[in-house]
Amino acid sequence: MTFLDEMRASFPPGLSLPAEFETLFTWMEATGFVHDFTKRSGRYASLYPSDESGTGTSLVTFTPVDRTWAEGWTGGNAAASACLAPLLRTGGDGSYAAIWKDDVGQQRFVHLGSGSGSTMLCTLVDNPVDFLRLVAIGYEELCWPEVFHLTPEAAYDENHDEDDPPYQRPVQFREWVERTFKVSVPETAAELVRKTAEMRADETSDDPFFLWIRRLQGW
Repeated sequence: MTFLDEMRASFPPGLSLPAEFETLFTWMEATGFVHDFTKRSGRYASLYPSDESGTGTSLVTFTPVDRTWAEGWTGGNAAASACLAPLLRTGGDGSYAAIWKDDVGQQRFVHLGSGSGSTMLCTLVDNPVDFLRLVAIGYEELCWPEVFHLTPEAAYDENHDEDDPPYQRPVQFREWVERTFKVSVPETAAELVRKTAEMRADETSDDPFFLWIRRLQGW
């Protein structure tokens, strides 16, 4: 089974894998960006090929959808769970970005902070190409909105000292996104994500995904 097959099979029936992602996962497997965790936990795709995976800076990875994890966010609501597909690990704390089908049937790209680290809970972007542009910027972790105004290099330098390895941009991934979709990748996340929200803290947020989760959770 290919990595694309695994990703397709993991999706809930209420959502579809965007064609842009099908193109991406086919390219990632063909060029060595798909790696093995263990036989128990399956495979993942990182922003670096196999010969760079040990030195790559970004911890962001694509993984098959964990439907049980999604159900935890929807309170076990089966209909709501079918509208949510977490497929990108955004940080080492357990945060995810996900595809979410909103109440009018549009698939958007959203963030679910772990709660024990990141608390960002909001819509990131509205289309798959902008989502891939966001990922390709290359932050070490994509779950911290407080660094979205910084370049990934500057954000990395803020959290590391001179004894740590230097920042390594995911050059091949970034160039592939720009070449394939005829777009440019911005220097900061703030150029794509204009507004964020934090779970429980933002009582007045009008973010549709924040409000959807809040309604399901009864906050």
